[in-house]
Formats: sequence, C-alpha cells, structure tokens
Amino acid sequence: MADKDAHYEAPWTENLRHRPDPNRVQPLVDGGHAAISAPPWQSSPQSPPGVSLEPRRAHASPQSETGSESEPSYYDVSPLKRPVWKWQIANYFYFGGMSAGAYLIARAADRAGRGRHRAVARTGVWVALAALAPCPPLLIDDLGDPKRFHHMLRVFKPASPMNLGTWMLTGYGGALAAAAARELLRDFGLAPEEAPPPAGEAAKTWLDAHDLAGIPLATTVAGYTGVLLSCTANPLWCKNRWLGPLFSASAVSTGAEAISLALDLSRREEREEQDASQRVLQKIDSAAHVAEAVCITGFRREAGEKGKSLEQGPVSKVHRFATGALIASEVLKRLPVKGKWRKPVRMLAAASGLAAGFALRWAMVYGGKQAADDPHTARLVSRPQRGELAGDEARSSLRVSAASGATEQR
Repeated sequence: MADKDAHYEAPWTENLRHRPDPNRVQPLVDGGHAAISAPPWQSSPQSPPGVSLEPRRAHASPQSETGSESEPSYYDVSPLKRPVWKWQIANYFYFGGMSAGAYLIARAADRAGRGRHRAVARTGVWVALAALAPCPPLLIDDLGDPKRFHHMLRVFKPASPMNLGTWMLTGYGGALAAAAARELLRDFGLAPEEAPPPAGEAAKTWLDAHDLAGIPLATTVAGYTGVLLSCTANPLWCKNRWLGPLFSASAVSTGAEAISLALDLSRREEREEQDASQRVLQKIDSAAHVAEAVCITGFRREAGEKGKSLEQGPVSKVHRFATGALIASEVLKRLPVKGKWRKPVRMLAAASGLAAGFALRWAMVYGGKQAADDPHTARLVSRPQRGELAGDEARSSLRVSAASGATEQR
C-alpha cells in the first residue's frame, strides 16, 4: 500500500499552480520552450502509473525569441477554445464542395454545350449526387443528434452562415435530385432531348425555372463553408475575405477532376468525343487552379502572423502537400504523352488534384485547431487593425467635437 503522505497531482493541476507573473508568456529556454519550475514535492519518486510529473512546457511567443519583453498571457493558456470540429466536418467541406462544383459544370455543359458535351452534363449530375450522399450523415454525426439538423430548419436566419448554409444545402439537394431524375428519364427514353411543341416549350420553361433556383443554390454551397469559417473568432480564419473564394475555386476544380476521372472509368462514349470533353474539363480545371493559387496567396497575405499554423507544426505538412499536389496535377496535364499513356497520366492528374482539394480542407480545419491553442496567435484576433485604429480615433474626435459644440450652445 502506497504511503498516505505521498502527494499526488493530476496533470491538469499544473495550470492552477501559482507563478510569480502569470500574465506573461514565459521566455524561451533550453532550445525553444519555456520551462515552469516545479515545487519540491513533484520530484517525489512515487507517482501514479501513467501520470507524468514533468513540468509543463509552455508555448512561447515570437517576442520572446528576440529577447524582448514577454507577451501578455494567462498561464500560457489561449483565451480561445479550439474548434470542436473533427474529421466529419473536413470531409463534409470536401464532398459538399465537389458536389456543387460538379453540378455547376454539368449545368453549364448542358446549357452552353449545345449537345456536344452531353457526356459531361450527364456524368456531372451523377458525380454531384454521389458526392452529396455522404454529406447529411457526416453533418448529423458531427451534431450528435439528428433532431439538431431538423431544428436548424425551424428558423431562417440569413445573417447566420450556419443556418443559411443548412437551408442552401437542403434546397440544393432537392434541385440535384430533380436533375438526377431528369437524367434517369432520359436514359430510359422517357424524356427525349428535343420534344415537339407544346411539350417541348413546357419542358424548356421548367428547365429554366429549375436552373434559376439550382445554380444559385449550388454556388452558395460551393463557397459558404469558407464564409462560415471567416465568421468565427478563430485566428486562422477570422475576417479573412479570401476563404469563400478559395473554397469556391477548389470546389470547381475538384468537381472537374471528379467528372474527368468518372468519364475515363465509364468508357461510354467514343474516343474522339471523350477527348473533346476531357479537353474542356482540363481548361476548366486549370482556370480553377489559377484562381485557387491566387486565393491561397491572398489568404496567406491577409492572415499574416495569424496563419503561422500553416507554416509550422504538423498541419504545415498537409498544407505543403496540398500545394505540391496542385502543382503536380498541372504538370501531369501538360506532359507530352500520346497513345496508351495519355489516359493513365490524365487520370493521375485528376487524382492528384482531388488529393490537393482534400488536403486543403483538412489543413484549414486542423490548422484552426492549432491556431486556437497558441496564446500569442489567439491574441492577434483582438488587436485592432491600423484602419480600425484610425477609424476609432476619428470617431473619438468627432464625439469630442460634438460634445464641445453642444456645450457652447448651452
């Protein structure tokens, strides 16, 4: 039996122990970390199994690296909680964006292709439906209770990105189901491509009304997840205007790559028709990749020091993989290969682009967790920007002038 006088402590009690200056991040020591001195009893050889009594290592701020005064903090604990989102939300962001991008490309091919890219329109609808299928289960699993998803539909709050996104996803699911039903009727010959009037005119009117609702819904689903992240207080995402366009561009690129891969695997159309469709998809994919690269550059520039979780730590490897996979996809598409190697290289390029899109979402979600854990990065969110400081000073001076004028009138 262990000695009753032995002093045992849980690991989390280290945060409650008194420090001479608890409101400062400890300066760097022994190669990059701040060690907190432990009380004499912590050196006791007796400790419960599985419990480490080593002093906690605190995160240090960049100010400490230069030897300047340590930064305000509270026991090296971040004032923000890390996001509770897990792999379910990262996968939902990926599959939802892919579905919306594939749907938009399918409708564009059907409306503007004039029958030349019928395979792209048909395959895009089925790819969009397959990508959307796991989204509701992923959301419900993350919420923990199916009724919570239903309860969000009891109210309509356009100012809430989460509530608005739920409504847009529900409406988009209905529009996509109608498109899939139309493609199914076409496959069975029950809905011919060109119907005689007046049936043809009525069908065209219904199709116009369907696209008038479905295309805006798909566009919203493609980018609202980025807007949702930017509306949070997380340092990596907070008020970053590039997140919505970044997710939208990535949705279009992954949608084009998924359609390209599905066309190569299906082999339903002739080789010449397939090559023409693939060339169009590659142009769309390349344009989306350029937009994605521009948005990533803008995001990193606007994030500044708040985006260091994408440069340091385990998440930085995922972010670098996303960038490398995107570049590899473009390089593979431009390799001068012919004959039997053209199709495998094209499929490899599409797979590389899909991997880049998945890694981008994963890095954004888990990079937010790492950013919220850093007390220095978390404090950057509460600091006013230069424009905000100037605006505050101007408003203060106006209030003082107004008050002085009112006093003189009295």
